[in-house]
Amino acid sequence: MTSDDTHARTLQLLESNSYFGMKPTQVKLLKQEKVACLADNDARLAVDPKNKYRIQTKPHGHGDVHSLLYSSGLLKEWKDAGLRWVLFFQDTNGLLFKAIPAALGVSATKEYHVNSLSVPRKAKEAIGGITRLTHADGTFCYLSSY
Repeated sequence: MTSDDTHARTLQLLESNSYFGMKPTQVKLLKQEKVACLADNDARLAVDPKNKYRIQTKPHGHGDVHSLLYSSGLLKEWKDAGLRWVLFFQDTNGLLFKAIPAALGVSATKEYHVNSLSVPRKAKEAIGGITRLTHADGTFCYLSSY
């Protein structure tokens, strides 16, 4: 997944390195949109320091991958090809590779549709997080922030 900030350089890196041994058709670049940046926890919009009438933007983030897979047609392509498993990993968590086989085994055994792994996170670290939101009635859901 790329953005306007990284797409051209990512493509150039892949091409100049012959896609690191893969066929170009094996690599799919999905470009995410940019969204307004928030300046603080009160959700104030971040203003460009050089132009107070321009809002700063940033790539939407890793959480965008699900809608991009759908809108690009890549999910249908994978389903039509008979793929059963898809694994997403963030570039900010290299230790994940040690846990992937166990997570896939648990997902298969328990017939999970979705399974997530995470690591402890400190405030302001440039890594994603998973948050559990609990409603007054005791029900809950998980939200990811990448």
